[in-house]
Order: sequence, then structure tokens, then C-alpha cells
Amino acid sequence: MSEKPLVSVLMPAYNQAEYVSEAIESLLTQTYTNWELAIVDDGSPDNVAEIVKKHTDSDPRIKFYHTENQGVSAARNFAAAHTSGELILPLDADDTFEPEYMELCVSKLAEDPSVKVVYCEWNMFGERTGSPPLSYKGYEDMLISNTIFSAAMYRRKDFVRVGGYDTHIPFGFEDWDFWISLLDKNSIVYQIPRKLFNYRIKEASRSVDINIENNQRITREYIYKKHLSDYLECFPDFIGILRRLQHLEYRNKKWENRSMPSRLWHAVKGTI
Repeated sequence: MSEKPLVSVLMPAYNQAEYVSEAIESLLTQTYTNWELAIVDDGSPDNVAEIVKKHTDSDPRIKFYHTENQGVSAARNFAAAHTSGELILPLDADDTFEPEYMELCVSKLAEDPSVKVVYCEWNMFGERTGSPPLSYKGYEDMLISNTIFSAAMYRRKDFVRVGGYDTHIPFGFEDWDFWISLLDKNSIVYQIPRKLFNYRIKEASRSVDINIENNQRITREYIYKKHLSDYLECFPDFIGILRRLQHLEYRNKKWENRSMPSRLWHAVKGTI
């Protein structure tokens, strides 16, 4: 890796005119300055192009592109194709970074070639606030649910190796699918122990679709089938897992059907 590698920031900006300047400003205040930003409006119906123009006029590191609406995966892939940095860092147009985030990510990847992905702790802001725990505990855990947010840094060569973000994935979860593709059970992921990424929660959000139970089921099924070999390798006793789950569900139903005195008696006896 070069001494100060170029970082390519990928920013889809569909319907984000209200927030995009805040996201860009968080890049302009980064302590690490060797970056480029590709903003893709993805056929946005708002005036995001007009908002972004003042930034592209004043800073040559910032480029703006208009495409037809194809979704966030296609927008990120387009941004990656129009940048050249050795490192890649996605940032959605309604989120922000703290000033040291990029520098600390670059430093970790430079000092340890074995690390595949670097991210940090996070804050939620907007309609909901807080810092819910999110940490990578291994590939098997990642196969069950996503434990890395989208705005993590990785090497371009890994992006090319996996073919970028899946443009066919239904109803979101493209980040989860991408990390499953990029990582394996031997991969090292490093989390900076500081809250340097701010994730905006909005009343109306693309995440609303993925929270609908049926859409979530369809997307999970797509991911399971796509990465079936990984699931079978990490969970070879799949039938055994299902049997244990069935047994736990049976015990839970028995517990729910017991009266309160019976629950207390079994709790005291340790036979829950």
C-alpha cells in the first residue's frame, strides 16, 4: 500500500438534497485529506444536483454523476467505476463521519495487511438516537445477521474480486450480502473503539421496506441460496440445528401454557 493511499468515497444520493451538504461537510473536515468523492444521484427527483454543485465548483476532489434510477447497489458500483482509489469507503448522503474516522481506517489497513475491513462504533441520530452495540464476532455470526454497517473501509482489490454490490438483491440487505461475499471464516475485521460514524434515522426511509416481514423473508432466502456453500461449510449439521430449534420452540410453548404458580415452582426447582 502506498504511504498515503487515495480513498474513494462512494455516495448514492437519491432524494437526499436535504442532507447531502452535511455528509459532504463531514468529509471536508476529515484529518485525512487524500480522498475523492463520487456522488451519484441515481435518478433523484429532488434538486440534489443543484445542492452539490457548490461543492463540485469549490473542491476538485468532488465529482457528481447523474444516472437513471437503478438502486443503491448500482449507484455504488457506478461510483466505484468512476474513481481510482486503492481504498473504498461508502457513505450514504444522509450520514456523517467524525473528523478522524478516515485517517484511523487508513492507518489500520496500512499497518496490517491481514485486516480486510475497518469500521468503528456508531451513533444513531435523527428520529431515534443512541449507540446500539454492533460488533463483528466472526464469519458464522455474520452469516446469521449483519454486524458491519455500510460505511466501513476496505481495499478496492476485494471489491473487484467479489464483483461489487449485487444489483439484483431484493428489498435491501445489499451491505450484508456484500460482507458475506468479501469475507470468509479466516478474515480479520477491525473495529475502532470510538464512535466515529453517525447514522441518521428518518421517519420515511428505504429501510421501511426491509422491515416488512415478507420482504425480509424473500431477501434472506435470496442471500441463503446465493451463499449456500458458505452456510453448509459453517453449519454442516443444519438438520441438527433445526431439531434443536424445534425443541426450544416446544419448550417455550410449554412454558407459555403454564400458570404463574407452575412457572414459579419450576423456576425454583430449576426445571424451566
